[in-house]
Amino acid sequence: MKPVYIAFSRFIREIFKDAMLIAITFLPVFFGLLFKFGVPFAEAFLTAKAEMPQVLLPYYMLFDLTIIFATPVMFGYAGLMVILEERDTGVLNYLAVTPLGMKGYLLSRLVLISAIASVYGFVVELFLRLSDLSLVQLLLGCVFSFFTGIWLVCLIAALASNKVEGLAFSKFSGFLILGPFAAFFIKDWIKYLAGILPTFWFTEFCLNQNAYGIAALAASFALTAAYILFALKKIAKKV
Repeated sequence: MKPVYIAFSRFIREIFKDAMLIAITFLPVFFGLLFKFGVPFAEAFLTAKAEMPQVLLPYYMLFDLTIIFATPVMFGYAGLMVILEERDTGVLNYLAVTPLGMKGYLLSRLVLISAIASVYGFVVELFLRLSDLSLVQLLLGCVFSFFTGIWLVCLIAALASNKVEGLAFSKFSGFLILGPFAAFFIKDWIKYLAGILPTFWFTEFCLNQNAYGIAALAASFALTAAYILFALKKIAKKV
């Protein structure tokens, strides 16, 4: 484990050399505070203006899920830039033949950063959540976001040839947020077209506390597992 610890420490130092990457790590807290205090204020203003009992209240859970799903994407982007930099400069190939090995490299670059991101998102939501998401749902969301961060970074790292391409591909990671929006705003069968997104099924689980919800939870993790296997095969060929 010592080589992994050393590699991870170097990884964190590389992230904190870049001001933009440092800023990204604070975005979950920023948006958590913005949603926690800004959304209720906006709700009070809109209900008064529109003379309606509620406007944003039915979508409070959507704001919470956005934080849960977006946190691994934000952290993953920071980690992705370091991985691509190391690949461009040949550091990755060097580390792969050291005692660290490729498995240790992936552990230090993907698994640990995804674990930190998922716990980070959980803590932010634990104190700043808007909706009545239960502790169990938050914990499951933490685990789900952990695996999401892994396959997303793996896939982009496999597809991108350099940091510029990595930046371009990472912009498409926002499609994960389309899953919750489909679950909330599309009421007929068309919403299931978003079923290719694990985030859609996890949102369905949060919205449905019944047998269908349990099936949706299982689908979200099964689909995530399939994406992880696909992404790992891709990145193994790339490196």
